[in-house]
Amino acid sequence: MKSLDKFIRYWRVKVALANRPQKCVSVFDIGCDDGYLLTRLKGTATRRDGIDPRLAVDTTANGSSLRKGYFPADVENQQMQGAYDAIFALAVFEHFTENDLQQAASAIARMLAPGGRLILTVPHPFVDRILDVLLFLRLIEGQALEEHHGFDPDILARYFEGRLRLVKRSTFQLGLNNVFVFERA
Repeated sequence: MKSLDKFIRYWRVKVALANRPQKCVSVFDIGCDDGYLLTRLKGTATRRDGIDPRLAVDTTANGSSLRKGYFPADVENQQMQGAYDAIFALAVFEHFTENDLQQAASAIARMLAPGGRLILTVPHPFVDRILDVLLFLRLIEGQALEEHHGFDPDILARYFEGRLRLVKRSTFQLGLNNVFVFERA
């Protein structure tokens, strides 16, 4: 991971963590990568789980349980109803198909505890062009950019309607990234 990748990740995680619920002892990270976000929660969250298809193997590191797999297909059969105070999906949903998003919304609603929050970030569609330039200049590594498909952040709320309540939507990183915070009643 290059320095610019690390800086962008740091900024994204900082914004996400600022939106976690007050009671946040159990967290799940969709697209956990190397467990960076979960490691940042060490000492505050006692249960820290994550899933990412790019992991080489399942692992436990720094008290976090990282699982190789796809969300929600590879967690669907586990007993996770109401298990998490917070679920994070940072720079993830722009990689999902419409069907993936529908299945993810259902699974997330089941996995969140009452009062639990889904905190997610998605880039503005223009970011794809910027990332192409940064990748060409070798300033970033650009993980899975081929999966981006001009995702429109404005459609996200409709996937969670009737399941979760939108409590916040704002932009950061000079307006190029969006943060959404949904809550389970």
